[in-house]
Amino acid sequence: MNATVLPGLGTFRMGHYLRGVLEMSAALVGTLTFCVALVQGVGSRSEDISLLQAMSPYWNRMGVGVVLVVGSWISGVRFAKGLFRR
Repeated sequence: MNATVLPGLGTFRMGHYLRGVLEMSAALVGTLTFCVALVQGVGSRSEDISLLQAMSPYWNRMGVGVVLVVGSWISGVRFAKGLFRR
């Protein structure tokens, strides 16, 4: 579940509530941050500038969103791998 549905959901269901909630929160906040920055960048585009120029003020926020989602996914996968060792 951590890898396919929502990072943190499997962790939460296994009884690690705080870690699961933190992973889910990071994944959701990261996704929302990325999507909002993407929509704002595309919305600020006009005919006289390219899409890359319009997106340039938003790259940092999009990067933070990607880092949050990937970090929560890696944390969930590491938790799941720990379960296989038990």
